[in-house]
Amino acid sequence: MKSLFPPIRELDSLPRRVLVIAPHSDDEIIGCGGVLAFHGSRGDAVRVLVLTDGAQGDPGAKTEDVTRVRREESRRAGELLGIDDHRFLGLPDGGLADCAELADRLQAEIEEFDPELVYAPSPQEMHSDHRAASRAAIRVLSTGSEREVLLFGVNAQVTATAVFDTTAYWDKKQAALECFASQISYHDLVEKCIALDRARTVNIEDPAVRYVEGFARLGRDTANAYEGHVGGLLDSLFASANGSAPAADRPAATAVISTWNKMEVVRDNLLSLRAQEHPFQSIVVVDNASSDGTAEMIAAEFPEVRLIVMPHDKYGACETFNIGFASVTTPLVAILDDDITLPRDWLRKTTDRMMAEPETTAVVSTKVVEPGMPDSFIHSEEVNRERYMSTFRGCGSLAKTEALRQAGFYDERLFIYGNERDLTCRLLNLGYRVLQYPEVETHHKTPFGIQMGKRSLYFHARNAWLSMLKYAPLEDLMRMPALVFSKVLLRSGDQEVEGKVTDATGTIGIGKSLRSTPGAPWILVKAAASVLYNIPYCMKHRQPVQSPDFELPLK
Repeated sequence: MKSLFPPIRELDSLPRRVLVIAPHSDDEIIGCGGVLAFHGSRGDAVRVLVLTDGAQGDPGAKTEDVTRVRREESRRAGELLGIDDHRFLGLPDGGLADCAELADRLQAEIEEFDPELVYAPSPQEMHSDHRAASRAAIRVLSTGSEREVLLFGVNAQVTATAVFDTTAYWDKKQAALECFASQISYHDLVEKCIALDRARTVNIEDPAVRYVEGFARLGRDTANAYEGHVGGLLDSLFASANGSAPAADRPAATAVISTWNKMEVVRDNLLSLRAQEHPFQSIVVVDNASSDGTAEMIAAEFPEVRLIVMPHDKYGACETFNIGFASVTTPLVAILDDDITLPRDWLRKTTDRMMAEPETTAVVSTKVVEPGMPDSFIHSEEVNRERYMSTFRGCGSLAKTEALRQAGFYDERLFIYGNERDLTCRLLNLGYRVLQYPEVETHHKTPFGIQMGKRSLYFHARNAWLSMLKYAPLEDLMRMPALVFSKVLLRSGDQEVEGKVTDATGTIGIGKSLRSTPGAPWILVKAAASVLYNIPYCMKHRQPVQSPDFELPLK
């Protein structure tokens, strides 16, 4: 199979009159700081157009104070890159999706500056402001103009049809990023950029190329950039902007996998993906800085994989999955654990089932078979019943990409475990449903039931409460302590292995975990303390689910 990466394009080929559309101060540096440093060094005319006031960057401070600081930081960053032309529209941070005049404002700015090249956010971004800015920019820029338009990613790299070697400008980009010290997570900001800008270099033979920036070039002619492998890229970009999917016998799918130090099982996984009778259009692996050679193995043996290597291994599964999700341009995305293998007909069957479902079905969740799973569970009538659920199995499900984007992907505060139910609550609030489809199996190498250990017990106990504080109706929330005690903690092992627990599989074996984990009472105390600490966050995001599919994490 051929590599999906286009050849590196010469920076000197870029036009010299440049407009950057940044939803927030710092987006211009994260998304395209390397190429902007090049433009600045060449003396090009560059204007940075920042759309929002940045007020959500520090909700506890006055808007005018936050706005002033963010603008100063943006100007200082620009100066380091050789850019001194900034325009700040001051639109409400977090409110671009509701700004009816956004396209008109962009039209006026573009006509006034008349750029030859425009950098704009990709429609595959997670943040609603980014998606709104992208839709407006594409609407304005895709008609009647010879301007070159390059779409950049902030949460993750886009699927690139234009790649530039920015190694010589990385130091300037990093210095510019460090100007945004008002942001609590700006150190993570730098590290994420390192991971994203290094990700594509794994597939580049020249060892001198250490950092690259990738863009999707807006224009129908770019469909041939990947020699047919992702011919629908620009169609999907337009489809995302217009809220529709391209017509096809089967919509294309991307597999997303997050991994850490599991080289051998990842190899088995990727071989099973490569063997699909209905092939994946793209495969994305986010490697959480593995030390066992996982990334090197993927680069050598699976050149078709889009590999993103994180700068260190402290990121949670929710965050690494989100980085993978944000790079997807296909209508469908397979959410897969690193230690699974799929039968050859997995994607064909799940895609056909999704196509047969109503538009409201967002996820098709498969039957998961694991080591140590009793026959009584595997063959349980309830386990094998097709039904709509209040969660899905994150190790083997097929989802609609746009539905996941609308719901905001995983809540990164959860870190790991319980994130599927949390995301499902938001999907239900948007009017979507999750189908359990037991006709298709996913073979999972993790043993049956809750993983034993302190970390697993802590996050399972904590995250169930965080999600329910956000989404459970008040009556259910009030009943939950007693129900957890009676239906989970006092539940017999026989009930679990007989298939009486069908959806809340993360609670199977919780009694054993409490008995066998050293210091379990203290772990529960720490989990409870974290829940109390996060109550303001949960209340800020509280949106009780009214869908009849909703269930407490007990069943």
